[in-house]
Amino acid sequence: MTKAKGTDPLGALHAAMALSSMDWGSAADTAWIYGIAVGWDGPAMAELAGKFGWTEQKVTNLRKLRRYYRAAELAEERRRGAASPLTKKERP
Repeated sequence: MTKAKGTDPLGALHAAMALSSMDWGSAADTAWIYGIAVGWDGPAMAELAGKFGWTEQKVTNLRKLRRYYRAAELAEERRRGAASPLTKKERP
C-alpha cells in the first residue's frame, strides 16, 4: 500500500519541528521531544543537560530514543520506496 503524498507522520513531525521558529530548547519537555524527533548535537546536548539537570543516564536514554526514532524513519522511507513505482526524484 502506497501512502498519499504528505501522509508520512514521522517525516511530517521531523520537518515541522526542524523548520519551526520555536525555541525547542527553552523548556525541558520541548527539548526532550525535539531531541527524539530531530536530535541535538553534542554541544547543544551538553548545554541542555546542564540547563535542565539531565543526568548522564537521561542523556543516554534520549540518544537511544533518537536512534530508535531515526530507525523508524528510515524503515518507513525504505518501505515507501519499495512500494512506489516512482523514481527517487518523483517520490514525495
